[in-house]
Amino acid sequence: MEIMNEKDRKKIIYETRKFGGIGLRRQTLRVHKNGAKFPISKAYIEDELLDPEIEYTLVLIPEVKIADKTSITLTYFHRKKGPNIFYSYPDGVLNEKEKGRLLEVMIQAAKEEFFVHQSYFLSTLNYYFEIPSEWARGNKELIMISVVLDRRINQAIEEIIQAILIDFTSNLKEKKGLFKALYINALDSIPDEEQADIKLISENLKLRIRDFHQKLKLMLYRKMKRFIITVSVDLEKNLDFKHLAQEISGAEFNPERFPGLIMKIEKPTATIILFSTGKIVITDLKNTSETEQVVEKVIKKLDKIGVKLANPKISIQNTK
Repeated sequence: MEIMNEKDRKKIIYETRKFGGIGLRRQTLRVHKNGAKFPISKAYIEDELLDPEIEYTLVLIPEVKIADKTSITLTYFHRKKGPNIFYSYPDGVLNEKEKGRLLEVMIQAAKEEFFVHQSYFLSTLNYYFEIPSEWARGNKELIMISVVLDRRINQAIEEIIQAILIDFTSNLKEKKGLFKALYINALDSIPDEEQADIKLISENLKLRIRDFHQKLKLMLYRKMKRFIITVSVDLEKNLDFKHLAQEISGAEFNPERFPGLIMKIEKPTATIILFSTGKIVITDLKNTSETEQVVEKVIKKLDKIGVKLANPKISIQNTK
């Protein structure tokens, strides 16, 4: 059976809604009126009210597959082979067809950006960027970091992962000689004096990816019970998290363990995670009606030490 492409999928979802039905990305059976050629018994449809005198059309929309586990994959553009996978962690989570789909996703990327890609095979959040290179044409290597999740992607999770990905890639760009790791499978064509350095940088990059995987899991499963709250704010200047952690009582910043600044407040009790992008995540809050109160406290706390946060935009997503 041929898999429906994304353009056709969006079209049929629109058509379903146009005729009064419900079109979903997940593999769910729904109905709509448009003069179908056969009747449907209500016994097979639990959540639609059907008129037995009317004929309906079934609309079956292919499911977007969610991976069994959260995984991280680094893909780069090989000058002869095209897109190629450098490392995928944990090993064995993605099969060869899924890895091939990631390579196709990289081909579609045209500029440095964060983007979400969903298909029948994969549901991924990706960041495509460049690093300087002394060995590549144009003196740059093209890289994509992909996060494959074992959960549904909603707006809040997308915003959280975007913040973590941008932070992670910013640190990678600062690593001198990082491009050498991409040549680990071409050692035969590399001078002997460079090979030890390539092996060291390659292992270090793999370690960074494994650390990133742990940080990501910590963020996604950090006591997010019934809902996730994210806040987007405008930043007056770049944030110095080390300085903020020293100035704010009880604040914690350990970049080796987690990329965000963690603060706690009382009355109402909440944990606040601030990212360098201006994204704030609020967890441990028992009642969403107290969200604005928490945001106001955070803004005042930072304002006292000279950090300005403006135009807070709050988003609350249910995780159930």
